[in-house]
Amino acid sequence: MQIVPVLVPYAGDVARWGAARGPAAMMQGGLAEALRRHGHVVEDTVEIAFPRERRTRDPVTNLGIIASMVSDVVAAAIGRGAMPLVLEGNCTQAVGPAGGVARACGGAGIVWYDAHGDMHTLRTTSTGLLGGMPYAVCLGWEFADWREAAGLKAPVRAEAAALLGASDLDVEEEAALDAHPIARLDAAAMGGDAAGRTTALLAPRAGAAPGWYMHIDLDVAGPDELPGALTPAPNWPTRAALVASVTAAARAVPLRCLGIAAYDPSGDPERRGARLAADLAVAALSVA
Repeated sequence: MQIVPVLVPYAGDVARWGAARGPAAMMQGGLAEALRRHGHVVEDTVEIAFPRERRTRDPVTNLGIIASMVSDVVAAAIGRGAMPLVLEGNCTQAVGPAGGVARACGGAGIVWYDAHGDMHTLRTTSTGLLGGMPYAVCLGWEFADWREAAGLKAPVRAEAAALLGASDLDVEEEAALDAHPIARLDAAAMGGDAAGRTTALLAPRAGAAPGWYMHIDLDVAGPDELPGALTPAPNWPTRAALVASVTAAARAVPLRCLGIAAYDPSGDPERRGARLAADLAVAALSVA
């Protein structure tokens, strides 16, 4: 497989600190070498740079600008038959890849691995954290300007959406999942049969979108595998179950882009999170 690594070194619209350093750290931790050992061709890295002169005082506008640049790279890579691997500072950068898939394929589905739902809107959030909203943005529940800037003109349909590995959902997110037919496999259910459960969940939905984006927030693996995460969840799957689930998901849907997010190397001196990212990338891309 021809893989295009795309680095988005921003946590929200902020560069240089914390998880914004994660994309480079994942590459330095051996991700490209791991993919090459499995027979993939890894192209030169594309790094997204948000020009200073385009920055506004509105972070949502800024996120839309970054998303538009990511979307362009993702759509172009898919258009020539390559697989974009988008390494994101945090989950706010997931909207761009989803838009790129939609532009290249005519529509997008999303498989979202995360300890959290990221499904809040301005009406439901108790924190105002934009990092808790990107899945809701992709689904068309909030910030249409951000979504449309990413090239995701039509929101992702709930029938083409899944949330896997969650264990820390707010009441409002639980209500949203009850109200929409989004597929769901919680962390507590990702045991020894994680692969089978994932296949059963996703395979019937594969045709709901012509191309799918898989998003992995590394905090889904828990604090032992991802030291230093800001919001550790109460439960998490084993590493083996998570790898099995990701592998099964990549087989079940027509995967066109993989995104991996939320790694802060400053809290992980042994680089366990970087090795986890490499293992999950191999699991997803070696069967897609």
